[in-house]
Amino acid sequence: MCNDLLRRLSKSQNTVFCGRIQLFLARFFPLDERSGLNLMSQFNLANVTTFNTTDSDVSLSLDNSNMDVSVPEASKTEKPIDYILYRKFWSLQDFFRNPTQCYKKEKWRQFQKYSKVVLDAFSSLKLDSVQGSKRKHQASQKLQKQGKDQVYFAKFLTSEKLFDLQISDSSFRRSVLVQFLILYQYLNHTVKFKTNVHVLTDEMSSHIKDSSEVVYALLRETPPNGEEFTKTVAQILSREEHWNEWKNKGCPTFVLERPKAGEEVPAPTRSRSRKRSIREELTGDDMFKRRDMGSPELTKLWNICPDNMEACRSESRIFLPNMEEFFEEAIEQADPEAMIEDEYKVVNESNFAWQAVRILARKSPHFFQPVIAEPPIKKLSQYLEWILTKIAKEMPQTLSSSEEIKTGEGFAETDDLLQGGEEEKSDVLTDDQLEAVVNKVGENWKTLASELFLSDDDITNLQTEHSEAKEQARQLLHLWQEREGESATKDTLVKALQESGLVDIVESVFSET
Repeated sequence: MCNDLLRRLSKSQNTVFCGRIQLFLARFFPLDERSGLNLMSQFNLANVTTFNTTDSDVSLSLDNSNMDVSVPEASKTEKPIDYILYRKFWSLQDFFRNPTQCYKKEKWRQFQKYSKVVLDAFSSLKLDSVQGSKRKHQASQKLQKQGKDQVYFAKFLTSEKLFDLQISDSSFRRSVLVQFLILYQYLNHTVKFKTNVHVLTDEMSSHIKDSSEVVYALLRETPPNGEEFTKTVAQILSREEHWNEWKNKGCPTFVLERPKAGEEVPAPTRSRSRKRSIREELTGDDMFKRRDMGSPELTKLWNICPDNMEACRSESRIFLPNMEEFFEEAIEQADPEAMIEDEYKVVNESNFAWQAVRILARKSPHFFQPVIAEPPIKKLSQYLEWILTKIAKEMPQTLSSSEEIKTGEGFAETDDLLQGGEEEKSDVLTDDQLEAVVNKVGENWKTLASELFLSDDDITNLQTEHSEAKEQARQLLHLWQEREGESATKDTLVKALQESGLVDIVESVFSET
């Protein structure tokens, strides 16, 4: 019968009577009755707020003959209507009606923009507590004269002529600000029937947090009794969180079942002794006792040694191998006489490559030197083959001739591993030869720099630090020798001069060779 009455009554015209019926039902049924709950978290989508969406040449001018409203004298003057604020304000009611729209990217941007405009308007328009109390007192006196009770209509009046008065009314402002808080709470908290797409991003969560602080600040500033009203709203929303959690758990009953006749009441359990912490167990008297760590492997590892700190300091934990022993197989495979195909070489194995890079970073200075190769190295296996030629030169001289590495095609360096000393001496550049090249190369040193594999940044730095071309050429050759080391030979410089088109310098400086 009560539900039938609620369907027949108008919630906007018979608000008080509908509320009394709902209060009666809430008190009649037990606290955990589910029939009156919105278990599916559904919204009243039929509650559409209509408002004027077109601009009209209307100014705010009120006439007491048409509207029975007490208006101060200052309000009777004409004032233009801010239609932009008016439309954005009432557009927010659609988001309050259906909050799930906010999870859509475009709708969220619209809501974020409109809410900022409205909250800024509320912040700029401060309410006067004295004027608000006077208006409230005058309205209450008028109602008492008419012999009527105070009536609250749940439906908003959206006339643009009333908009300026509405945003200046404390009750209206509080109603809208509380709507903001209800919406933010729904978006922020877990609801059982939300879908996978109903997830907040970090940006949305940050905006909700900042906006909630602004709303609470505006509520505290709204007269009368702003502080008390704000605390009450916060307490109601906090209680609502508990109800929401109760609904997420399936609405379990609050009533404890009484034991049946003849059924024994279980005795209260004895209080257990305090459980020792992990630190107390590991550092106590029984620290050497075998312990179960939850899985066979962890238990085995933990109980290998009674003293774990001593086990960590054991010499058997030094796993870093010797570099010569680790790369011995790779050096043997790099020898062309071994005739091992590339796909079977250890440098192409991912595990070996990972370990090799870590060992080189710890023990080899070549790891931090620039890689100069033609064509450029693009694979890790090519880099390892290139650096093996460096390592092989530093290995003991006891290697047989079959273990020598010969430079593969595509690398700019020549592999003269374990060659005779006389040939090396004949290929060494002298200071006189370098100085002669400096005197003759002149402005062509930039072309020579490119053939010696110097980068554009190196050329720019040389031009910045030295103004004369002769000094720039001298520093170029010094930089090249520092980077190449033993590979900065006479043959390499001669080849670079020839590739640069400076054949006359080769003939005049290196004519003896």
